[in-house]
Amino acid sequence: MYKKAIATGTLAVLALAAAASAGWEEGVAAFKAKEYQRAAAEFQEVVDQQPDLYQGHYMLGQVLVKLNRMQDALPHLRKAYDLNPNEVGVQMVLGKAYMDSRRYADAVSVLGKMEPAKLGKHQVPLHQMLAKAYEKTGDERRMRGQLKSAADADPNNADLRYTYGAAAFNAGDLDGALAALGKAVQLAPNDAAKQKTYAQALLRKGRTSSGSAKADAYTKASAAMTKVVSVDGSYDNLIMLAGAQLGAKQYDSALSSLERAASKNSSDWLPPYYMGQAYTQKGQFRSAEDKLNQALTKARKNEDKVTIYSQLGYVYEKQKRYDNAIAAYRSAGDQGGVKRAQDNKETDEFNKGVEQEAAERAAMKAEEDRLKEQLKSLPGAKPPAP
Repeated sequence: MYKKAIATGTLAVLALAAAASAGWEEGVAAFKAKEYQRAAAEFQEVVDQQPDLYQGHYMLGQVLVKLNRMQDALPHLRKAYDLNPNEVGVQMVLGKAYMDSRRYADAVSVLGKMEPAKLGKHQVPLHQMLAKAYEKTGDERRMRGQLKSAADADPNNADLRYTYGAAAFNAGDLDGALAALGKAVQLAPNDAAKQKTYAQALLRKGRTSSGSAKADAYTKASAAMTKVVSVDGSYDNLIMLAGAQLGAKQYDSALSSLERAASKNSSDWLPPYYMGQAYTQKGQFRSAEDKLNQALTKARKNEDKVTIYSQLGYVYEKQKRYDNAIAAYRSAGDQGGVKRAQDNKETDEFNKGVEQEAAERAAMKAEEDRLKEQLKSLPGAKPPAP
C-alpha cells in the first residue's frame, strides 16, 4: 500500500513539472523505462539548472532510492520537502525513505504533520508507517492509536482489525482487543490464527470476570478454539480448547478434548490434571482422584505437584476422607486447607458421636419397651380375671 500512495504522488509531480527544464522529459522517459542510471543523470542536470525546483529533487531522490543509494537520495528528498512541505507525495516519499533508513524519529517529524483526511484511501499506509515509527521510538500508546486509525479507515479489512486487536491485547486493553478481534474473526471466520488470538483474549476475560460475563467469555472462547482445532488439532490447541470448555462448564466435551490431547502427549501431567478438575465438577470424585494421582506421577516440577496436591486435597475433603485431605494439603503447603480439613474432621467426628449416642439411646429405649412388654406377659404380671 505504501507504493500505491507514493505512485499517486509521483504522477502528480510529473504532471506539475513536465517540461520544466532541459533533461526533464528525458528523465521521465528513462524513469518509466526503469533505466535508472540514465534517469539519475538527467534529473541531476535538472537540479543543477534549477536548484529550487522541488520536483527535480523529488524525482532525483526517487531514482537514487531505486538505485539503492539511500544516503544520496535523502538530501534530495529532504530538499524537495523543504521547498514544498505541503506536497503530499513528497511527504510520503520522504517519510518512507526515513523509515527505510531506520531514522524513525525523523519519519515521525514528517509523517506526523500530515493530515490523513487529505489522503483519502491512502491514509492507511500513513497510519501504518507512523505506527511502526512510534513503536521503534518507544511510544506504544501512539502506536496503538495509529493502528486503530488504520483499522477505522478500512473497517472491512480483517488484517487491520486483527493487528490493532493484537496490539491492544498485548497492552492489556482487553475490551478494546475483544472488540477489534471479534470484528476480525467475523470478517475472516476461517483464519485460525485470528481465532486463536481472539480465544486467548476471551480466556483472559473469563479469568478476570464473574457471573454472566465470565460464562459468555468462556463459551465464546470454546467456540473459537473449536474452529482452531478443526484446522490444527495440535496438543497445545487441544489443551487450550479444554481450558475454555472447562470454563464454559462443558465438562464432557472437555474430557473428550483432553483424551485427544493425552493421546498426543502421554507424558504431560496437564491432561489428567484437567480431567481431574472435570470429574470434580461432575461430582465423580473417585474418577477425579484417579486422574489426579496419574497427574502426580507425571509432574516433574515442584510447583506443578503443589497444584495437583491442592486439587487432590479438595477431592478427598469432598469424600470426607479427611486424613488423606490433610496429607494432600500439607504436600501443597496449604495451611488453610489443612486447618479446614482438620476442623471438618472434628465436626464430622462430633456429629458422628452425637448420632451414635442418639442411636444408642434409641436402642436402649427400644430394649426397655421390649422388656416391659415381656413383663406384662409373665404369670402374675397382672391380676387374675374375676
